[in-house]
Amino acid sequence: MAITKTMHMKASGKGKIGIHLEHAINYILQTKKLGNSNLTGGINCLPDSDYEQMKATKQMFGKAGGRQGYHFVISLKPGEGTPELMYDIAIRFAEEAFGGEYEAVVAVHTDRNHLHAHIIINSVNMVTGYKFQYHEGDWKYKFQPITNKLCDEYGLHITPAEYSKEPKNMARPQWERDLVFSKWIEQDARFCALNAENMEHFIFLLEKQGFEIKQGEHIAVKVPGMKRFKRLDTISGDFSRNNLEAMFKYGDASQAAPVNHTLPLIPIRKTIFTPYQGKCYARMYRLRLAEKKRFTYKSAYLYEQIRKMHELQEEYLVVVKYGVKSFVELVHLKFCLERVDEELCKVQKEIYRDRASQKRSCKTAEDMAFFEASVDDYWKRLKQIKLQKKDNLKELKAVERCLERDGSTLDAEMEYWISVDDMVELAEIEKDEVPENPYYQTEDLVVSQVISEDITDEIATDVGDRDTADMKLPANKADYMRMSVAEKVCGYPFDAKGTESAFEMVRSYFEKIDMNTDFHSVYEEAKILADYYEKQKAEEFIKERVKQVIGAMELLEIDADRFAEYSTDVLSEVFSFGDMEYFAGIKLFNRVIDRLEINMEQQKRYEVFDRIYTESMQEKKDERDRYSR
Repeated sequence: MAITKTMHMKASGKGKIGIHLEHAINYILQTKKLGNSNLTGGINCLPDSDYEQMKATKQMFGKAGGRQGYHFVISLKPGEGTPELMYDIAIRFAEEAFGGEYEAVVAVHTDRNHLHAHIIINSVNMVTGYKFQYHEGDWKYKFQPITNKLCDEYGLHITPAEYSKEPKNMARPQWERDLVFSKWIEQDARFCALNAENMEHFIFLLEKQGFEIKQGEHIAVKVPGMKRFKRLDTISGDFSRNNLEAMFKYGDASQAAPVNHTLPLIPIRKTIFTPYQGKCYARMYRLRLAEKKRFTYKSAYLYEQIRKMHELQEEYLVVVKYGVKSFVELVHLKFCLERVDEELCKVQKEIYRDRASQKRSCKTAEDMAFFEASVDDYWKRLKQIKLQKKDNLKELKAVERCLERDGSTLDAEMEYWISVDDMVELAEIEKDEVPENPYYQTEDLVVSQVISEDITDEIATDVGDRDTADMKLPANKADYMRMSVAEKVCGYPFDAKGTESAFEMVRSYFEKIDMNTDFHSVYEEAKILADYYEKQKAEEFIKERVKQVIGAMELLEIDADRFAEYSTDVLSEVFSFGDMEYFAGIKLFNRVIDRLEINMEQQKRYEVFDRIYTESMQEKKDERDRYSR
């Protein structure tokens, strides 16, 4: 199918300012690319002197800087068209798209299995002197429709511009983010591949890191923050299925070192931490810890947060700089910074007014000379004010982001995943162990080397019978497939064996009822069942704890209407969070508030809970310190 791609050449920061434009023109005019057809041409310029003419146009209008040119590529479906037809389409495209007002160079390349034409235009209009403007959406609504119309005339396949809700030419921030993600995916996938024993283990390791996997002829992955799946073999040829098999066979795991994407933490003195400052620092610490323990904490799930870690560092430095000790003080700081910004704006406007007044008051040549002599002092004062505004605005934005994070569910979930008590040096943390291959049966292999095949089968049958003896599940596949997840969970002995044995229990049962026992089928089923069971147990635990807390409040005769007025010590004793994770603790706290129908705003809930939970954790730490003495 015919498709148009668009790129641009920027000015060089060193040496020849238009070197990128010149190199691009020289590239498309290479003889080895043109082949025997040797089809090149120019619009409003000659191919032998195209760059010089474009350069002269820029100089004539005084626009030698900035973007130097634009590069368009039109590609046909493999096997379609002729070089002459491709050349005709490219010339007509250039004339219609650019109105004959730009210098352009056209070349048809025949070095690939599909014909394609390159079109490079000058960034400056030779008639008006204006720069060429390319806006988001131009590919979909302007350039691809021209290609479609021309190809339709010649009976060639077309690519409707509406084929995608998200055109290839995405906004730069999205493009930069996807570029960063692709680099991280390559590094993490290579680490997994060098440590994997086979393809199933490789997929398992990727999923342990938090990747969403899609398989077929190729392997594609996606993480939160990405809009589309990304094929691994397009990131690197090493990740084609054939090359991966070679890596599993000959790769050296000792050479595989995980790459940390987070920035090194800023050195601090932990002794001067206020509780709120410690909370801000802990956000960065959790990201760094997740990188060190990527298989435990699903580091791929945190890619977007890791990419924004420099923002977290800015937030931490601001709360330390102003000595913020609580959420309330952070809100107060926001108001203060907003007032400072207003005052700086007033001062800036006053400087502008004074300067304009001085100019209007000039009556003689001496007055004008004095006015012009003071221009350096004027610019110096103005620059100082602008720098102050810039620094203040940077701090204000950091505070606003910090306020948003305090109400973020993702941040609460991270606190649930990674509970932080004493933040030790991350260099002291042991290297994250690569999970073993759950599909690799080491025990069976050892047995098969010692005893005969018949005895092995007999032992395996006995083991399978023991594993499935406690299962209250149907004896045939059809009945099992009709069961809900809740019914299946009740059938497996999770209470006795725990979720750690989920994979083996499911595999043993699947073998008994002749279901597919390949790795992915068993793993997916075990994961669904284990997740449901753990969620169910967590819900039961919260319900029981809610009853206990309400019972403790009744015993201590605590008035629900005056709940927030009680001291932290009393409320800490009532809730008795103990070893409860932050996320589970706030869930318990909200359930109690809702059950007692206490009228408390969400933000107030966070503040009261944070106070109680911090006190409980401090008591827990003090108790451990006493026992360790």
